[in-house]
Amino acid sequence: MADCEFCAIAAGERDAYVVHDDEHTLAILDEMPTRRGHTLVLPKAHREELLGADETGKEVFKTVDAVAEALRRVLDPDGFSVFYTSGPLVGSVRHAHVHVVPRAADDDV
Repeated sequence: MADCEFCAIAAGERDAYVVHDDEHTLAILDEMPTRRGHTLVLPKAHREELLGADETGKEVFKTVDAVAEALRRVLDPDGFSVFYTSGPLVGSVRHAHVHVVPRAADDDV
């Protein structure tokens, strides 16, 4: 989609630190992380919504699980916050994505 920041990243037209790349999804480190390891998981094809009947959401959440496992091995967090927002609450990026944030019991998130 024209003017979509995440579509440009998925197409290789914009730089990002990629931590996972497969046929359907891409995982990148957040440019303004809440915590070390804060990762965004997104479908490669432009989607404004993940909730629904097709396989896109399943593929994204399969990648969320893989990313969380990798972050668990590397960072040994106490847990994770995983969140997805849909509709007009999304904000400026209208390309569906899930945040995976490694957490510590004493963090200020």
